[in-house]
Amino acid sequence: MAAELQVRRYEEKYLLSPVHAAALRELLDGVLPRDRYSAGGAYYIRSLYFDTPSSADFHDKLLGVSERKKLRLRLYDLQAPTVKLEIKAKRAKNSHKQSAVLPRAAAQQLIAGDAAALPGEGAAARAAWALLQGEHRAPAALIDYERTAWVFPVGRARITLDTHVRAAKSADLFAADVPMAGVLDPMTILEVKYDQPLPPWVKRMLASVPATALSVSKYALARAALY
Repeated sequence: MAAELQVRRYEEKYLLSPVHAAALRELLDGVLPRDRYSAGGAYYIRSLYFDTPSSADFHDKLLGVSERKKLRLRLYDLQAPTVKLEIKAKRAKNSHKQSAVLPRAAAQQLIAGDAAALPGEGAAARAAWALLQGEHRAPAALIDYERTAWVFPVGRARITLDTHVRAAKSADLFAADVPMAGVLDPMTILEVKYDQPLPPWVKRMLASVPATALSVSKYALARAALY
């Protein structure tokens, strides 16, 4: 497993109509640089979420439980030799993410239920082991979407627009032919992540576009649509 990463930050989510998403996209392009992955346009993300037999993560989100967590595998290319393992914990607007890189074969073992594919060292590996073995988590939903991201160096701010959110009741993380159902089309999800308060002018720019605060996650939306 490659070096692990731990990140603590604030996170806000909003829902935008196609017209308002296009307006915000134009505003952002006028004042902020896109991240290196978005230079040529939106990029692809696929995530496989794991949940308990009682769907604890899904129900915690719907009930508004303050302290929540998610376990997922994430990739950006179906042919990639590695996959990101991520454990995301949230408390209100505060989020803490642990991540590590797994070889493709190890990810396939985890999907098949073999937690022994995890190395015995590293915080992310230990946290994933506890969730998989202690809570008997298994694949629950596969989610695809396309993301455009902008960055602002102050407070490590990152603003993203996610479109074409699709989901399937499948564990085929690497398969290109999984039938996916649209979850939010034609709406767009705006996510704002930062370590320190955003500059006033960035806040004003974001507030200039009508948006609805989003209280549920992509995973919760997908589960509600699929089950």
